[in-house]
Amino acid sequence: MTARKPSLQQQALRLQNAARRRAALDTLAIGLPLTTGIVLLCLRIFGPEVAAAVAVGLLLATSITAAWRIRRLDRAWLVARLDAGAPPLEDSADLLFRDPAALKGFAALQRGRLERRTDALERMDLRPPWSRRPIVSAVLVGAAIGLAAAIWPSTQPVDAGRRVTPHSAGAPKVTRTRLRIVPPAYTGLPAREQPALDARAPEGSRIEWVIDMAPGPDAAQLVFPGAAAVTLARRGGGWRGATTLTASTLYRLEAQGLERQRLHRLNAVIDAAPVVRIVEPDAQLVLTRPGQTRWTPVFEVTDDYGVAPGAVLRIAVTRGEGENITVKHRTLPLTGRGDGRRKRFSVTLDLAREGLAPGGDMIVQLAARDNRAPAPQTVDGPSVILRWPSAQGLEGGLDGMVRQTLPAYFRSQRQIIIDAEALIADRRRIGADRFQSRSNALGADQAQLRLRYGQFMGEEAEGGGAGGIALPTNDAPSRPALPTNDAPAPAPAAAEADHDHADHDHADHDHAHDAGPPAFGSQMDVTAQFGHVHDTPEAATLFDPGTRDTLRQALNAMWGSERALRQGLPEDALPYAHRALELLKEAQQATRIFLARTGANLPPVDLSRRLSGDRDGIVGGAFAALPDRTADATAADVWRALQERPGPTGPLRLDALDRWVRDNRGRLQDPLALTAAIDTVRNEPDCRPCRARLRALLWTALDRPPPAVQRRTAPDARGRRYLEALQ
Repeated sequence: MTARKPSLQQQALRLQNAARRRAALDTLAIGLPLTTGIVLLCLRIFGPEVAAAVAVGLLLATSITAAWRIRRLDRAWLVARLDAGAPPLEDSADLLFRDPAALKGFAALQRGRLERRTDALERMDLRPPWSRRPIVSAVLVGAAIGLAAAIWPSTQPVDAGRRVTPHSAGAPKVTRTRLRIVPPAYTGLPAREQPALDARAPEGSRIEWVIDMAPGPDAAQLVFPGAAAVTLARRGGGWRGATTLTASTLYRLEAQGLERQRLHRLNAVIDAAPVVRIVEPDAQLVLTRPGQTRWTPVFEVTDDYGVAPGAVLRIAVTRGEGENITVKHRTLPLTGRGDGRRKRFSVTLDLAREGLAPGGDMIVQLAARDNRAPAPQTVDGPSVILRWPSAQGLEGGLDGMVRQTLPAYFRSQRQIIIDAEALIADRRRIGADRFQSRSNALGADQAQLRLRYGQFMGEEAEGGGAGGIALPTNDAPSRPALPTNDAPAPAPAAAEADHDHADHDHADHDHAHDAGPPAFGSQMDVTAQFGHVHDTPEAATLFDPGTRDTLRQALNAMWGSERALRQGLPEDALPYAHRALELLKEAQQATRIFLARTGANLPPVDLSRRLSGDRDGIVGGAFAALPDRTADATAADVWRALQERPGPTGPLRLDALDRWVRDNRGRLQDPLALTAAIDTVRNEPDCRPCRARLRALLWTALDRPPPAVQRRTAPDARGRRYLEALQ
């Protein structure tokens, strides 16, 4: 059974592909020898980096040329060559590449006749001839360039990046440096290379050096002050060495015959510990809501390189009251969600299953770690407390009093103004209900602050006020102590300056006696009959009448601010709040003037000794001499010696300064920079920028002297004559 012959169309396409392959090979035969020779020469002169770049460029040019030659051999070229070289096709080769179904009439008849002539293209060859002369020339030129690169004389001037032979005449010099930094795997940072020998890398990174020197020395090493040296080995025409960076350090390249090099610096970036932040709830102490059965705390952990996927949640549940408190501890493993450097950990806790009961606390704390290897860093986050108040604590008692007086530690008149302005700015971003709630809460703070200042005017309680505290009137002192975490302030000015005010309401307290006869058993009636009255400004304060009037106006302004805030009008409250702040400042100044007038007792001025120059009895004695700070005397002497001045300069005590840096390393901000600058000035004493840098570093390292009174300099002859004339 004979194989079926391919059609004329298939034979024509086969001839076209053969021609294209010939054109590509012909281009490569010309370009590859030239590329090889040029790359070898660049490798010899400029090094592997330049040679690789040149090779890529030449190969890209050769490929573009081959593609251009192949593209020229298209369908039009094929039809023209078939019509010119195949007479049996009768100049109808174009019909072979048309769709037979679209041909009609004479064209279809001619296509059928051509299909029967299967032997028309058997002996035909459309491949272009080899470019023999260009190929031979390219091979000869490439060989000549490669031979020139091989016999290039080693005594030629060495360029900055040129590879040199290790046995050249003369003192060795550094021609090229490469520093490769391989960070630890847990950081996820890629390896990088740089030509500079100063570097900043994560702690635990592997540092690799490749140093070329011409001519090559017999031995080379990297010397680290206070640590073992790294011996460099000669491999591949360069000197190579490696070490692990454990701490920031200085080092120097040393080789036989090599001039003394400057110190280089490696900065080790310490891996920071992870940071744990509370996302939910927004406070570290929260109270249970009525009917709450579950609680979902959410923590967020961030780290500079990566957070471990797992963490541990510590849970402590307290039960009981007073001294009969029991604590149950347990741990719960959690899995975080998020990317490598930021993960969130959350868990839903069943309050009944955890054993939380009224009067108890549930304390949760997240212990997270990073992915540092081999020893991860573990950090305990902030604790969050969920408190279930007891029924007794909600009705009254110490817990209730603490909750009522707690805002007194966080509010001041200036803070109320700031919060009111912030509330006005947030009006568009929050709802009406939220706006009204915040304004009402701010009004409650204003009321509590008003009552605190009212204590200085004899006011103690406010009947029916929101958030008011009824204080006992029988045993209360005439000057009630302020509930602050600082010492009690003697005046409202001091309380305002500390920004630590207690807030109490006293609305309508000034008019309590004008409201008519009190009811039977009322607090005012009992006080008037059986107690002592100290709720009037004159009986409860020691201020002068002007200060009491100023403080009373401030309380009235606070009442206007409170009224507007309670109504949800913070814009109307701001004028009253500013007025109250101004009056408080005025009371502060008046109080200080009043106290100064009563306590000052200055001696009379003796006008008979005026302009006489007699100082007997008016000078208390000479000031005590300041102790000499000999600790920084060495650094100060070198700093003065480094000052640029005309004429010869004195010797620099660099060895003593180096010892001073070692002795004071703990308190210096950057001792490595000082050590490197000292070494540079020692090796290059004529380098003015180096001296200026050392002087600048010394200025920042010296301790500032304490302020002192300078003695007056001795007068000259003219000054002495003037003083004698005065006497």
